[in-house]
Amino acid sequence: MKILHYSLGFPPYRTGGLTKFCMDLMRQQVKEGNEVALLWPGKIEFIGNKTKIRRHKPVDKIENYEVINPTPVPFDEGIKDFDAFKREGNARAYELLINHVKPDVIHIHTLMGLHKSFLDVAKRNRIRLVFTAHDFFPICPKVTMFRHNQICDCINSCTECGVCNNTALNIRKIQILQSPLYRKLKDITIIKKLRKQHRDEYLGDDLKRDENGSVGTHSDYKNLRSFYYSMLSTMDIIHYNSSVTKNAYESVFDLPNNMVISITHTDIVDHRKKKAYSNDQLRIRFLGPQGGAKGYYLLKEALDRLWKKRNDFCLDVHFKPLEMTPYIRAHCRYSYNELEKIFDETDVLIAPSIWYETFGYTVLEALSYGVPVILSDTVGAKDILADGAGIVIDKISADKIAKCLECLDYKQLSVMNKAILEKQEIKTVEKMSENIENYCYMEG
Repeated sequence: MKILHYSLGFPPYRTGGLTKFCMDLMRQQVKEGNEVALLWPGKIEFIGNKTKIRRHKPVDKIENYEVINPTPVPFDEGIKDFDAFKREGNARAYELLINHVKPDVIHIHTLMGLHKSFLDVAKRNRIRLVFTAHDFFPICPKVTMFRHNQICDCINSCTECGVCNNTALNIRKIQILQSPLYRKLKDITIIKKLRKQHRDEYLGDDLKRDENGSVGTHSDYKNLRSFYYSMLSTMDIIHYNSSVTKNAYESVFDLPNNMVISITHTDIVDHRKKKAYSNDQLRIRFLGPQGGAKGYYLLKEALDRLWKKRNDFCLDVHFKPLEMTPYIRAHCRYSYNELEKIFDETDVLIAPSIWYETFGYTVLEALSYGVPVILSDTVGAKDILADGAGIVIDKISADKIAKCLECLDYKQLSVMNKAILEKQEIKTVEKMSENIENYCYMEG
C-alpha cells in the first residue's frame, strides 16, 4: 500500500504527541512493507505566495516533501488573520505531487498549514482521505477548548473567541517560526530558554489575556470554523483516539463516518509486574506539567487538604514547583528510558485533567508497568482502563480527589494491580497499525 501522511514535520524540527504518533505509525508501516511519505508545511516566503512542493532526503525510509507557502501554523497561539488561514493554494502543485506519489490513502493528522485545494485534488483523484483528531484545532483556534481554568462554556457561540485569540501571532512572526533558519536555531540553549519562558508565561497568564481586547467578532470565528468543517467533510473517515475526542467533535460538527481506535507509541511495552505496597507511605506520581489544564493546581489543593488528615504520602512531580510543600518531591524532566525506575517508585499515577485530554499517554505508560491510575472523566485514556485497574472521577474536584486518596491503602492498590495483571490490554504499535489499516484505510 502507498500511504501519504500530512503532519507538522519530522523531529527534531517538530516534537510533541502528534509528531510522535505520526512517526511511530509511519515507521511501523514501512516495517510492514508499505511505501510511506510525509507531506508537511514548511517555509512561508517573504516575497510571493505560490504553492510549491520541495522534495528532501528520506527519513527512516519515509519520503519527505515540504510544502512551500502553506497556510500559517499557529499551534495554540490563536488566529486573527483569517484570510491567510483560508487561502486556497495552488492546486497544480498538489496534482503533480499526487501523480508522482500515487497514494492509495492520504492520512491527515492536522489541518494546520493545510490548503483545502490539496483535499479537493485528492477527492478528484478518488484517493481515500483519513483524518486523525489529535486535538481540537478545527473547533477552537487555541486548540484546547479551555478558558479561565475550565472547559470553554461558549464553544458553540464563539462569543469569546475574539478575546481568547488576542495572543495570536502576526503572520510575520509565524513566517520566522516556519523558516529554515529557525529550524536550525530552535534547539540552541538561548532559544530553548526563551521558548520555555514564553510557554510558562503563556500557560500561567490566562486571565490577563482578556485585558488586551478582542481581535475578531464571533462571526469571524464561526466562519473560520465553517471553513474547517468543509475540510473535515471531505474525509472518508474520521479516526478518534477516544470517546472524549469523539464527543467533543460531535457536539459541534455533523461529521462523516468515524471510528474510535485507541492509540499507543513504540516506547510502551508490556512490563506489567506484581507490585509490593507498603502501608508506611503512599507514593503518588503526577507526570503532567505545572499548570491548571492538566489539573496540577487542583491536585495540590486536594493534597493540601489531605495533609491535615494524613501525612503518610508524597507527591512526585517532574518540574520545579512555584510553591513547595512538605509532601512534594520535585524531579527533573524525564525521558522514556527512565520510566521503569519511575514506576517502580510509584504506587499510583494520577491524571486529574480539567480540560478534554484527547488520550493521555501517561495513563497507558503507568498501566504498562502495573501501576494503578486515578484519572478524571475528561481524560480519553479512560476508554482503555480495564475493570478494577483504576478509578475514574466524574466531574473532578479537589474534594473528590482528596476523598479518593484519603481511604486509598495497600490492600486497594494490590487489588487494582491484580486487575491490571489479569485484565489490562497493553496495546502495541503493531496492533494499532493493524486497527487503523483495517478500520480506516479499507473501504466498507
